[in-house]
Amino acid sequence: MRAGKGFLQRYIFWLFLFGLVLLFSGCLQNFFLPNSQQEKGAGNVPSQEEKPRRAEIEDLPVGVLYPRLYLVDGKKEYLLPVTVALPWTEGVAKATLNKLIEGPTPAQEMRYGLNSPLPPATKVRGLAIREGLAKLDLSADFLDYDPGEERFVLNSVLFTLLQFPAVKKVQLLVEGAPLETFPGGTAGKEAFGPEEGLNRETKEDEFPGLGKTQGVTVYFCTLLGENHVFYVPVTRFVPAEEDPVAAAVKELLKGPQAGRSLFSNLPAVAGLRSYRLEEGLLTVDFSRELLGYQGGLRGEKNILMQLVLTLTAIPGVEKVQVLIAGEGIDLPYGTSFKEPLAQPVLVNALFSSYQGSVPDSPEKNGINNQAD
Repeated sequence: MRAGKGFLQRYIFWLFLFGLVLLFSGCLQNFFLPNSQQEKGAGNVPSQEEKPRRAEIEDLPVGVLYPRLYLVDGKKEYLLPVTVALPWTEGVAKATLNKLIEGPTPAQEMRYGLNSPLPPATKVRGLAIREGLAKLDLSADFLDYDPGEERFVLNSVLFTLLQFPAVKKVQLLVEGAPLETFPGGTAGKEAFGPEEGLNRETKEDEFPGLGKTQGVTVYFCTLLGENHVFYVPVTRFVPAEEDPVAAAVKELLKGPQAGRSLFSNLPAVAGLRSYRLEEGLLTVDFSRELLGYQGGLRGEKNILMQLVLTLTAIPGVEKVQVLIAGEGIDLPYGTSFKEPLAQPVLVNALFSSYQGSVPDSPEKNGINNQAD
């Protein structure tokens, strides 16, 4: 009788433990993959607006995470968000940092010219995240970089960690202690946040007559390797009193600065007729001049990505509905603006051949495009 009771208690304990493992593994994977993949095969019918997002990921293997790294292009002009595939692990943030230090594979570096700005001997000594602050302790090897590339180095770490919802600011420690200043002169005592801006084209203090400013992030295109399109975030500063949606669209339509290796497929003459933000859905209505784009199917995909990436970078925006003269339409080469669009899971996807199950080129996942 006692043996039977003991067996029952052990059975309940192991059943409970097994349930906890399933619960936490499911929660972690949901951070990188939308619920649609977790629910696949469960009899759920996706809504119209969920179908494009589900179609994007339905062929991706489960048990794999898709975080973003911030790598430097070959000309050392920009940091680019690049999606990589990692095997599932509980220490996702630390695994992502280790991948950032490792950088792309030799084949990827040769093909796209991308590389990690972090010294390869850098070691992650510790990472603690509490109340929005990530304290990252790195080895002294981290300081072995060219001081002239310091903004790339610091922002690569900062924005790689900021992708995790629990992280709002990052404090960097070296061998357990904060630095007075980094090798390039950046103050090291205080934590860094997203206000630092990514790929700044202007500085806050370049507008002495504007008073307070705010940063807006807009996305342009660049070509890497053999005509592969990658999307590049650029931070511009505008007066603080400007509405962030109107300011972002205005800066996006201006296009990239002259003399840079960026381009935009959005016609500069297009106008924003109206917009509204309700419960995370931003509806933007453009004039018909938006249809004056060039580039065929690739041009259509580029303007869609530029708009969605730019507008979902605005706090509070989860999905974007693009209208043209008040209507959601299909563009001539088949790109649809009829349904709300969320930010893609895969942006600038750059996959290693993880267990032979993930393609090793971005154009295969439908996010980047080769020349038509």
